[in-house]
Amino acid sequence: MEEYAARIRREHPEVLRIVWFGSWVTGIPMPYSDVDLCLVLSHSSKTFRERIPDYLGGRFPAGVDLFPYTEAELERIRETSPGWYAALTSGREVGAGGDRA
Repeated sequence: MEEYAARIRREHPEVLRIVWFGSWVTGIPMPYSDVDLCLVLSHSSKTFRERIPDYLGGRFPAGVDLFPYTEAELERIRETSPGWYAALTSGREVGAGGDRA
C-alpha cells in the first residue's frame, strides 16, 4: 500500500489524501474481499467514472474499488449521505510518510 500511495502522490499532485477503508482495514476481510480506497482530490476536469483509470495500477492481494472524489464532491457526500461519508473517511490514511490512523 505504501508503494502505491507513494507512486500516486508522485504522479498525481492533485491527490491530497488516500484513505484505505473497508474490511482489510477493520481486520475482517473475507475470501475475495477487495481493497477499498478513497482518494481525495483537489480538483479534476473529468467525471468520477472517467478519472478512475488514472489512479489504478499497482499490486494488491485482491481487487480494488477506487473512489476518487474531489474535495467538493466529498463535501456534498458529507451533507447528503453521511453514512457513506463516514465509511469513506474513517479508514487509515496512507501516504509517503507511512500509515496514519
